[in-house]
Amino acid sequence: MDLHMKLLLASLSCVLLIQGAFCDNTAGGTGATSWACVCAAHPLGESNSNSSLSSSCDSSCHCLRDENGSTGSWNCSCRSGKDLQEEEHAVVHSGSCFTSCNCTSGSSEQGRKHFSSKTVIATLLVCVVLTTVAFVGTTAYYFRRKDALSPRSRMHSFDKYASWSSRSNLVSHRSSPLTQLKPKPGLSVIKGFLCSCPLVSRREDGPFPGVVLRFSYAELEQATGKFSDEQLIGVGGTSKVYRGQLADGKVVAVKKLRPLGGADEDYEFLSEIELLSRLNHCHVVPLLGYCSERQGRQLERLLVFECMTNGNLRECLDDLNRKPMDWATRVGVALGAARGLEYLHEAAAPRILHRDIKSTNILLDDRFRARITDLGMAKCLMNDGVTSCSSSPARMLGTFGYFAPEYAIVGKASLKSDVFSFGVVVLELITGRQPVHKRGGAGATGGADESLVMWATSRLRDSRLVVAELPDPALKGAFPPEEMQIMAHLARECLQWDPEARPTMTEVVQILSTIAP
Repeated sequence: MDLHMKLLLASLSCVLLIQGAFCDNTAGGTGATSWACVCAAHPLGESNSNSSLSSSCDSSCHCLRDENGSTGSWNCSCRSGKDLQEEEHAVVHSGSCFTSCNCTSGSSEQGRKHFSSKTVIATLLVCVVLTTVAFVGTTAYYFRRKDALSPRSRMHSFDKYASWSSRSNLVSHRSSPLTQLKPKPGLSVIKGFLCSCPLVSRREDGPFPGVVLRFSYAELEQATGKFSDEQLIGVGGTSKVYRGQLADGKVVAVKKLRPLGGADEDYEFLSEIELLSRLNHCHVVPLLGYCSERQGRQLERLLVFECMTNGNLRECLDDLNRKPMDWATRVGVALGAARGLEYLHEAAAPRILHRDIKSTNILLDDRFRARITDLGMAKCLMNDGVTSCSSSPARMLGTFGYFAPEYAIVGKASLKSDVFSFGVVVLELITGRQPVHKRGGAGATGGADESLVMWATSRLRDSRLVVAELPDPALKGAFPPEEMQIMAHLARECLQWDPEARPTMTEVVQILSTIAP
């Protein structure tokens, strides 16, 4: 409404100004006729005094004696309107004043000056320019205010950790263009996004700060020793992860996706790139680059991430050849992972549902700082918090042992489903057990599989058992009992059957912050 009013007022002002100029000019040109006359005085009037003639003859025509001209010559400037035309015209040609007058239409030096056509055109141009400037300025201000007032994700305890960068930074890096990919409805939008995004600074680390690179297949093949088994550091359901070293010496993790053969593989891969390229948080593994290139009939799709020195959380808990993880480190890992997940839920634009939170998707750097990874199954959330895709039971994604009840039963995924999965990770940190293990303990070889959640539920309700039976034997009792109680209480809250009863990740971060070193 304000924008329309401003434009209306600007246009109205210009119209009034132009109208005034035309009207003034018209008043001087059509409504009244200007006459310039050179008159010869009447012989009788010549014999009279100058004052007498002047008073009787120049009342309407402003006649002045020509001092430089011949004797008896007068210069007259007359302005006769429609109503005064006959009266003034008679005075000019009056026999009692002048014997003859030579009159021409126009204005004399004493006549009024009026707007010329050039002045009107200049005024019109100025008005057009001012109107254009006002329109552009108000439009820019309107959209800027609209963006500033639009609903944004809430910022809580993550404000000093998170970045609000919501655009990706992708550049071609000695590789084939995206146009080689098979077109698909909706895919062109993502391709356009990947090819046209500006280079906005997003990260300060690495040899290519602020950009996500596109690598060629040959570069990544050379970096990983032709994807040799010696460089294999992880195997997932749909991918393998290799350790690689780029030409500049940087060590990276190269995730090679297995060919799916479906029509949606290109679309899903580029969707994942678009999603990952938006993220910038110290507790989320950053995407460094990608590759999408055909090798023969097969489309090779690879993602390049920073390589985490200490592997994933599950490996650190299970590895008997390394020093057991102490209690303070476990609390720090829980807090870091919580902050990363909080960023995805609350600060990422748009908000992201991970859908596969587990200990193997929490990587640890050289300082044992936790980072969330593997967002291949993540989905963006709409403004109402509902996923933009169907979550039917037939297409359930995730890992057994981490499923929330509502997701396992009816296939309904939400942010609180991630909270449940995080509760399982907290149990792993407390107990050292895997999410699904054999009855009788970690060393048991027989018996049925048992869920960690089911095993821990009864113990979480008893504060005595929390300290006596829950803790990982590798800790050897080296933990503050009150902190163990807080961690157990947090796990119990995250594992509530009712999704609405579970805390948000912001609340989880606040609880862990009270005991973190």
